[in-house]
Amino acid sequence: MGRRLIGAFPAQYPKEILWAMNAIPAEIWDPPVDTSEANAHLQPYICSVVRAGLALILEGKCDMLDGFLFPHTCDSIQNLASIVNDYLGIRKPCYFFYPPKAPYRHSSRRYFVEQLRALVTALEKTMGPLDPSSFKQSVQQGFALGALLGEIYEQRRAGTLNAPNADFYGVLRQGEYLHPEDFIPRLEAFRRTAEREDTSGPGVILSGVLPNPPEILKLLDASGVRIVDDDFMNCSRRFLIHGEPAQDPFEALADAYFSLPPCTTKNSSIQERINGLLEKIEKSGARGVIFYLVKFCEPELFDVPLVSEAVKDRGIPTLVLDVEINQGLTGQLTTRVEAFVEMIS
Repeated sequence: MGRRLIGAFPAQYPKEILWAMNAIPAEIWDPPVDTSEANAHLQPYICSVVRAGLALILEGKCDMLDGFLFPHTCDSIQNLASIVNDYLGIRKPCYFFYPPKAPYRHSSRRYFVEQLRALVTALEKTMGPLDPSSFKQSVQQGFALGALLGEIYEQRRAGTLNAPNADFYGVLRQGEYLHPEDFIPRLEAFRRTAEREDTSGPGVILSGVLPNPPEILKLLDASGVRIVDDDFMNCSRRFLIHGEPAQDPFEALADAYFSLPPCTTKNSSIQERINGLLEKIEKSGARGVIFYLVKFCEPELFDVPLVSEAVKDRGIPTLVLDVEINQGLTGQLTTRVEAFVEMIS
């Protein structure tokens, strides 16, 4: 279809701008690759999301890309941006996006819009001018997609969406590389096939970076546990958009960004994180929370002790799992999950 392909690293970036410029962002979170070659460039305490992403590039599996986009997510992603852009000699355009961090002020919104415009200027050097009508259409598609995802999440909370946990996230994560013209019909088809009552088994909420390793989802399925909501960085923390977009597409994207749920990548306060998770528990009736963490993810690990303690103070059991992506399911992990399920059942 003549579209460019941009490798986008986690987590929050304006994909609507890329869609409008006839480009597809393909997000790089957890490719199943051997990371040994990347170890020569990184300290041993760098998270496996960064390690796997760098390994993917070093193995030549990103050669078909037309460039990379690096959001300012955390220090590790920023360091990866420097390695790829300055030292690897890959000769592909690298684009950067620097969203504001909390606490937000009036100037934060102006800064955010300026960053959007700066990204457009950088992209236009290789992709040509941004068409205003295409941009407006892409923003409308983004809001429509967010509204549909919000409805699907609401159905899952209410127990009227019956699908295995692994299948749910398998469909949801296709949005990491599909254009909305392809993704929205796929979501609607999934929703139609899964619309039936599902109220059996205890409900849990998953919180963390992303649902990997997926074997834990299958273990929860086998244990009869329903995931009634999530607080994942690559899912509900950045998908759920409500309302109609503003006339100006830049202002619409600003509205969307500042209305997203609290997240460590936005430097949200501990109290905002706690309040957001307690609200999810109340709405969904969850009996427990599983913190599903990527090892060495500093932003998440700084928050988890306090957030977990606040949840337990409300009488809700928690389980903290510290995992490497694509590590599979160890005997120890299985035992801990099964013991937690037995407790909340």
